[in-house]
Parts: sequence; structure tokens; C-alpha cells
Amino acid sequence: MKTHFTAVLAGGLLYAPFASAAENATALTADRISVFQAPLVCPAAPQIGCGSASKPILLDLEKQPGVFQAWLNRAGTIIAVVWKPESDTETRSKVATGLKEDRATELQGDSRDKAVQNFLSGKGWYHGADVDRLSEEEADIIAARLVHWVQAKSALTKDKAEGLQRAFSDTLRKDLTGKSVGPNHLEDIAREYLDQEQIKILKQAIKDEEAIENGERPVPKEG
Repeated sequence: MKTHFTAVLAGGLLYAPFASAAENATALTADRISVFQAPLVCPAAPQIGCGSASKPILLDLEKQPGVFQAWLNRAGTIIAVVWKPESDTETRSKVATGLKEDRATELQGDSRDKAVQNFLSGKGWYHGADVDRLSEEEADIIAARLVHWVQAKSALTKDKAEGLQRAFSDTLRKDLTGKSVGPNHLEDIAREYLDQEQIKILKQAIKDEEAIENGERPVPKEG
């Protein structure tokens, strides 16, 4: 799955299965959970999972026969599938095969046991469309980094920097969660806060951000 940042530029809470899996062990047992290693770390914010990449995967999973719920851990490294009580081996196998197309592989043995235990703890997992919270966090990180790059190369007052960052965050949040009503261009938004020379700096910063998104350059330490 690809994220949407390039298009823009031209906490998640566990509402635990049933109520709280940790509180109601009889409602959800380990045999009804499968966990899959997944490459869903956010390129722009590698400390969290990518909401825009994982959201369609999770929502599609929940449409599959036998699947009750689908979750992503905060790090974007594990998908947890909660099965309906009536799901059988064949149904589960088909879902696992489909996940391989998204480069997600089922965990077994100790790795599985640790991941299931972590899931049942109820901490740091996002269900279905709740991964939008990760996308919002990603948007804030990108916005802060873009403003930082402009500040590093030009004089930008605190008020303008804060206003620009809020404007960027709002725009990126809408885009990364699929709530934009039309194309958004950060350069146009920035004209209220930046002069022409600063706009040039921003254009380069946007190119650098695209390179991070595409895996062509690392995330800067200050980002």
C-alpha cells in the first residue's frame, strides 16, 4: 500500500474486543487470535505504523468470512486478526493467504505467543479505521518537520511558525485520513505565512519530504 503524501504535495486506543479482552478472558481466548508480521511502519515517522497504508487492509479483512476484527499495533509491525467463533481452519487459511499479498506472514511459536499476549494487554493497538489516529500523528510530525526546515534557513517569527504548522497539520490530517474534499497544495497554504524566498525553501523541503516518503533518504534526527 502507498501513502498519500505525494498527492498532497503536488494514540491510538484499544477499544478492546468485546469490551476489554484483558478484563474478559472468557470472551476472547488466544485460539481465536492470529497474528501476522507486517511491513506497515510509517516511512515519514518510523516510530509509528502507517495509518493510510494499514486502514484499507484492516477494513478489507473485516469483510472476509470468519473475521470478527482486525487490528494494528502502534509500531505498524503486527496485524492481529480476531476470528468469529464459527471460523474454521479453511476459512482462516484463505485469509492468511490473502495477507501474504500484503507481505504479511503469520507468526508461530514463541513469537506468536508474545504478540498475542501483547494484544490481550489492551495497550497500543488500533482497530479498523481507528488507525486514522496514527495518520493524524504522522501529519503533525510532517508539518513540524517542514516548518523546522523553513525556520532553519530563514527568519520566521514564532507566531507565523505556529500558524503555519497548524495549517499544515490540518491539511495533512484531512488528506491522510481520506477526508479531503479536493486537492490540497501546501505551497498555496503557506503563502499566507511565508515570503517568496521562504516559499522556495519550502519547495525544497517538500521535495526532501517526498524523498523520505519514498525511502530515498532517511528521516532527519530533528524530525
